[in-house]
Amino acid sequence: MGLEERLKQRLLGGAVLVALVVIFVPMLIEEPVERRTDSDYTIPVKPALNKSKPEKRIQQPKAAEPQPVPAITKPEPQKISKPEPTVTKEAKPPVSKPVKATGDTSNRPSPTAWMIQVASLTNEKNAENLVKRLRKADLPAQMEKVRLNGKLHYRIRVGPEVDHRLAEKMLAKIKTAFKLNPKLMRYPKSKE
Repeated sequence: MGLEERLKQRLLGGAVLVALVVIFVPMLIEEPVERRTDSDYTIPVKPALNKSKPEKRIQQPKAAEPQPVPAITKPEPQKISKPEPTVTKEAKPPVSKPVKATGDTSNRPSPTAWMIQVASLTNEKNAENLVKRLRKADLPAQMEKVRLNGKLHYRIRVGPEVDHRLAEKMLAKIKTAFKLNPKLMRYPKSKE
């Protein structure tokens, strides 16, 4: 490359930089164009209120008074010798039957989780101790207060667990390690 060609490139680069500075620096320094325009809106002057005198209401002309609606006369019902009681049923929307999908989807299990009910105790301390023991055995135990027949019970459950086999393993672990008779249940309880 010759000396003359390098000089041309530097001059061209310098000219581009100067043009960019001339274009963009004023944009950064000055206000945006939208803010510089004067508003066409004028704000009206606030009216003076005279608070010493009680306020007189100016009666505005009333809207046309409503004309009395002509009475609707009902046709006289025909006399029926024996009135039959009528049963009214609420209109229910038509229930469409579910369409069975084709392919592998028919073999899929419905989305269900499993919960193990370990015990239902009336003593809160005993229930808390059982929950602690279950958690020490790496079981996701929880306690729920329930009122049965007017009496407060503490329901101890483990789960929910999506995998049925894993729930069965936890059930067996509770039976052997804690000598209890837990029950495996669907979660949430099915409405069958």
